[in-house]
Amino acid sequence: MSVLTGFTVPGEDFLLGWTLESTPEMRIEIERVAVEDENVTPYFWAAGGDFERFENALSDDPTVEETVTIEDHDDQRLYQVAWKRNTEGIVYAVSEADATILQATGEGTDWSVELLFPDDETVSEFQDYAAAHDLSFDLRWFHQSAHPEAFGKFEVTDEQREALVTAYREGYFEVPGEVSLGELADELGISKNAASARLHRGYANLVENTLIHDE
Repeated sequence: MSVLTGFTVPGEDFLLGWTLESTPEMRIEIERVAVEDENVTPYFWAAGGDFERFENALSDDPTVEETVTIEDHDDQRLYQVAWKRNTEGIVYAVSEADATILQATGEGTDWSVELLFPDDETVSEFQDYAAAHDLSFDLRWFHQSAHPEAFGKFEVTDEQREALVTAYREGYFEVPGEVSLGELADELGISKNAASARLHRGYANLVENTLIHDE
């Protein structure tokens, strides 16, 4: 039985602790985290602050090896970061437990993280790893699912699902629309460009996995 959990994690024990502390006004949303052996490669969106100051903080961050800007918009940017070796962070505890990071948002000096574990045993492995390496986290909620195949069935991420469901409930898809894209973005607490990107990626994943079939 899979287990879905929500944690609050200090930046110093997860990712970009130095950068978050230096630029607390910046909101960071993890797009995905690739972990291979001891290499961690996060992809994340940043918005809501001074990008020059933020990028200077990234370059000074002792945990960051290299930063590449993937996309550059007026109010948000997508980055790829090469990480310096640190096998004692929460992200490695996630990898050791074969868990999946569904969503991670950094604001202030903390991260709000949603993790999906294969079963109860892997949750215990995660907790044991964190305790052995003196890592801090606050468990906010815990939910067991008897139907793990439901998660990511159509390769729609948690953030994309939230955007699509909120858009539907708020009447964004009505003709004429009952709310604008800007109003929808405000409801989601993200930028207009981020809302548009989530909706488009969500559309694409739903179409690819429901309407498109290999011949």
